[in-house]
Amino acid sequence: MNHGKLSTINIIKVYNRLFIEQCYLCHAPSRKPLCSYCEAGFNRNAFACPLCKRPSQGTLSSICGQCQVSPPLYHNCLAPLRFEGLTQHLIHAIKFQQQAHYIRPLIQVLSETLIEHYDSVDNWPSQIIFVPSHPTRIKERGFCQTQLMVAELYKILLLQLKEKTPKHTKKSPIKKALHTQAQHTLSKKKRSENQQGVYQVTGEIENHVALFDDVMTSGNTLETCVKLLKKAGAKQVDVWVIARTPEKNQ
Repeated sequence: MNHGKLSTINIIKVYNRLFIEQCYLCHAPSRKPLCSYCEAGFNRNAFACPLCKRPSQGTLSSICGQCQVSPPLYHNCLAPLRFEGLTQHLIHAIKFQQQAHYIRPLIQVLSETLIEHYDSVDNWPSQIIFVPSHPTRIKERGFCQTQLMVAELYKILLLQLKEKTPKHTKKSPIKKALHTQAQHTLSKKKRSENQQGVYQVTGEIENHVALFDDVMTSGNTLETCVKLLKKAGAKQVDVWVIARTPEKNQ
């Protein structure tokens, strides 16, 4: 019997039980980043516009008025959570309180939604691109949260998909050229005006790409980036976000 190997295996088991196999929020034993109790605290985006995933009132998932008038340029939108409650608290903690460890449970929820969707259609994008922050904002926070989130998402997908995993680069082909006021602080009209000339595409773009952002509010930022990606050669752009903001009157 190899006692050294056995000892190492036991140490790993104890380490996993104490530090890995526990809920990120309540620290209860859990083989997933969130235990079933904490996971139930998320408000799922179960009823939403099938095109833009804007949360709908009630229990219907009909095409929203905005998409009926002007359908989005992206092909698919996947947004598993509503930006409220626990989801909003965790994302704010990541962005404004340096709590980057909360990225993992949120990305775990997103990855499960992605795998369920793309396994059914068997048409994974070949490239993941994140919407970056401006260098000034990154300097203020010390990191770009979307860059960290995509890095975590790539690791999770790589374990599940192997060679099917969309390629990912640390630096986004999209560059935020202008430093603008945060979208969530602006009116709907100002959000649209806030995107003019802000982003540029400087890198190589695949035919089918996934565009990632943490939260979609009005959708103006993502629509702007989708236009640029298609102009740069993308034939299909799917939008991946952790959460979608409900309308204020809901």
